[in-house]
Amino acid sequence: MNYKPQTLTYLPWFAVLAGFVALASSIAVSAAGIADEPEPTVAAPADEAKPEAEKTEPAKPAETPAAAALPSADEILTQMRGKLEGLDSLKCELHQTALISGMKLTAFGRYMEASGNRVNLKYFIFPMTGQKQEDVAALALDAPAAEIKEADNRGELTQVSDGNVLYTMWKNGETPSVTRRNIRDILAAAQATTSYDPKNAAMDLGVGGLRGLVSRLQTTMEFAPVKSVKVADREFLEVTGRWNAKVRNEIFKIPADTIVDPRPQVPEYVRVYVDAQTMLPRRIQYLKRSMDPTQKVVRPMITLDFRNLVINEAVDDSMFAFTAPENVKEEDGTQMVIQLIQQSIAAPGTPSADPAAAPATPVAPAAPK
Repeated sequence: MNYKPQTLTYLPWFAVLAGFVALASSIAVSAAGIADEPEPTVAAPADEAKPEAEKTEPAKPAETPAAAALPSADEILTQMRGKLEGLDSLKCELHQTALISGMKLTAFGRYMEASGNRVNLKYFIFPMTGQKQEDVAALALDAPAAEIKEADNRGELTQVSDGNVLYTMWKNGETPSVTRRNIRDILAAAQATTSYDPKNAAMDLGVGGLRGLVSRLQTTMEFAPVKSVKVADREFLEVTGRWNAKVRNEIFKIPADTIVDPRPQVPEYVRVYVDAQTMLPRRIQYLKRSMDPTQKVVRPMITLDFRNLVINEAVDDSMFAFTAPENVKEEDGTQMVIQLIQQSIAAPGTPSADPAAAPATPVAPAAPK
């Protein structure tokens, strides 16, 4: 977006992704899976088996021909980042579904972002339920959004920023908690820390955004050939990647002879659907390979859908002003974030936000440094 004076934006609702991964880590692994599909054909290490032939997946969009003429994954993601940078404002609904270890978790949010690095988010998290076979069709790109009753939520996340300070309020039950972070101080500390990229601070420590996430995917993943899929009258560009050897070895510490990461809460693939007409995101999906290495299939793990996008519409400045509820004390987390930046330099090779650890700061899972 046309952000001034800073060039960084942040999309803190990725905190909910990390929260889902943290919750999933405490759930017993289930052998049952849904929505299995062939493992993506990515430039695999020599010790990894080739994927099986293409199978039919329920409700999967039809692929269009002439895939060889499509731009590369890197080119498409760069175009999407450029489109986002050129916007003055963006509003959308966020629909999130996590299918992990036989359980289903859902969340719904309303998001607004405007020039000047201003953000307003309201997110509702709903009770966990068991997976059902009909959840397959519900994840189709052309499936209608699930009906949500906000009153049934089990938790609320509110995040508001005027571009200088980011406020986060969690409400689980009747007592909310509020934290604040001084964005300028955090980025200044990152800038002053030798060998630390301020963009990493933005992404790893809770003030990064969609553009930052996409940029990190470009540098930490190896990609399959792009596919074009058509849903009704819309064409989407499907970009699929998996963590490259450096990330697998240095961040996730996966032995060289290991095909599947044994941790059920850690995704191994990411798939991004980009609207071919608007070059805006429609879906970001994290996938997990079958825990049985002989089964060359993957299944959706976390799906984040962007719906009802509205761009460059005038916004009310009051939406980016935060007032804490009466008698609720604000906790300042600025120095804690700065200390994490410094600690990451003190321990080379250690990411400031390991997705497997699912930190409390707003970080997307599996977006390692």
